[in-house]
Parts: sequence; structure tokens; C-alpha cells
Amino acid sequence: MATLNVPTGLLKTIILKEASRAPLSAVTLIKNLSEKTEGMWQPSPGSIYYITNELESKNYLKKLIIENERYPKYIITQKGKEELENLIRGSKRDLLKMVKILQVYSDTLENKNLSTQLSALFTTLQTSQSN
Repeated sequence: MATLNVPTGLLKTIILKEASRAPLSAVTLIKNLSEKTEGMWQPSPGSIYYITNELESKNYLKKLIIENERYPKYIITQKGKEELENLIRGSKRDLLKMVKILQVYSDTLENKNLSTQLSALFTTLQTSQSN
């Protein structure tokens, strides 16, 4: 099975988003991403710890050391929530670009049905982004 080529910055956005929902450990994040992508993306612990350290140094995350827990967990800070909002705006623009690229692929494959669906998706995303 092929591995995903993940856009730069996506992991940072995911870490902040997941840490905004509940305390987050790197191990849990790796497991969840692997499941969501059916094994096509499993970031390394080193990648996650590098980013969590960076986010912690910028006061976007706070590290929690929990007794009897093997791995630290992270929660988002107020400053992190503000950064997450900025990253999400950028992610929405990236998503629009990806859908447009998929539409070019479907046109190349002469898959009219898929092209029509992607065009509708693009319009929906564009409309929701302006709201």
C-alpha cells in the first residue's frame, strides 16, 4: 500500500486540533492517524515530538506529566487556539487547491461523473469558506 504525501504543516494543525479536544499523547495520535488513513500515514514519534516541542516553546501547547502514565500529554493553550484558527484558514485554502487538482486528474481520466462531483465539492467548499 502506498504512503500518503502529506502537506507541510498538516501535522502541526492536527496536533493543535486534537489537543483542543482532549489531552493528547503522541502514541494516541499516531494510532488515530494510522487508523483514519487505513495505514497510509503513520507519522514517526520523532516527528510528533519535534512539533510538540516547537508548539510548547511557542506557548501553543502545555505539557502534562501525569502520574503512572508512560507518555506526556499535551493540551492547547489560548495562544494555541488562536494559532489553530489561523492554520485552519490556511488548511481550507489548501483543501480547495487539492480538490481542484483532483478535478484535473478526473478530467485526464475522462471520468465525467467524478469530475462533476469534484466540481460540486469545490463549489460547496468555496461557499463554506466565505461564510
